[in-house]
Amino acid sequence: MRIITPQNDGYHYFFGYYDLQPLDSSGRMHLAHRVGFMDRLPEAGDAAELGAIDLDSGEFVKYAETTAWNFQQGAMLRRIFDDRHIIYNVRDDSFPSGFGAEIRDIATGETRRLPAPIADLSRDGSHALSVNFSRIFDFRPGYGYAGRPDPFRDVNAPETDGVFLMDVASGSVELIADYARIRREFPQPPYSDGKLMVNHITFNPSGTKFLFLLRNFPLPGENGWKTQLIVSDLEGNMRLITDYCLNSHYYWKNDREILIFSSGGFGEKTNGLWLMDAENGEKTLLSGDNPTFDIHCIYSPDGRYIIGDSYPSTSAARDFSPKEAGATRSLWLIDTATGRMTEPVRVKTVIPSIIDIRCDLHVRWSPDGSFVTFDSTHTGQRTIVRVDAAELGI
Repeated sequence: MRIITPQNDGYHYFFGYYDLQPLDSSGRMHLAHRVGFMDRLPEAGDAAELGAIDLDSGEFVKYAETTAWNFQQGAMLRRIFDDRHIIYNVRDDSFPSGFGAEIRDIATGETRRLPAPIADLSRDGSHALSVNFSRIFDFRPGYGYAGRPDPFRDVNAPETDGVFLMDVASGSVELIADYARIRREFPQPPYSDGKLMVNHITFNPSGTKFLFLLRNFPLPGENGWKTQLIVSDLEGNMRLITDYCLNSHYYWKNDREILIFSSGGFGEKTNGLWLMDAENGEKTLLSGDNPTFDIHCIYSPDGRYIIGDSYPSTSAARDFSPKEAGATRSLWLIDTATGRMTEPVRVKTVIPSIIDIRCDLHVRWSPDGSFVTFDSTHTGQRTIVRVDAAELGI
């Protein structure tokens, strides 16, 4: 393991989510957020510096700043079009929701703004999906943005909020799936009774379809929420894939197949990683060693390996309480050719007082599959760590 971010400089570094690519095509420049704290939720005026770590020199090269970010997914920072351009979310009262997106040419510093924040971006950079980040903040602060009240806070299923599709070239924004229609088409309780919320929304590789999680704000007397997984085309024609299950982590293997961790919801009660056909709903439990605990899961570029990171309570050691100082997180590697699962990495983790400022490892492959990176607090500082594929046993 090698920490690639500067250490003991008074800053904390992280990238964000597991299904985004932080590296440029050369595998040298690794996108990162730099912030001055890690022990509380971001407030409206807190800025995150956006830049990249030069893996040769270890230097952080700053590109921009934003006040629209969180600890789980950052500012949705990623590259768009090529290695020279990045896109990320920003806060500005001139935007209809108070949040939008900015495209920056990191060579010239030139910028162009888009009127809605991005929740996901198609791989060709032509379209973005947008949701209400203020509503998400009320639901889970670690995934939304602070400082802008949700105008639909008291409306369970508003007709003018939901999933938006934005044309990146023109900046036009269209509401393609509003909450009122979502409720009508998927009327199962508690969605039919409670306040609805969409998050974890992702395009398929070709950008022709997208998945999203539909959840309900916890009802009185309930500690959690229910989850439905829904697939849609770009016209907003939706279809339910799973219902009433723990399926917060998934990954598009290709345009049809979805790798997903689920507990139930398929008419079966087996926890594990499943491959599901988004067209016909057919599903197959991965053979061989299969985790019965939730992981952020992603395929290697060649499609042979699955790597994922787990929560503290699912370390193989199983000899600690997650709230103890000795809690750890693990990387799990599955060889799909043999079905064998190994635990090549285990690191200590800071257990925060607020769950939404935790540091999940969110492991990501390099473009050529020669190494992975992940976020970690095993030093007491937020850092980004690199592990070569050979050290994983590949």
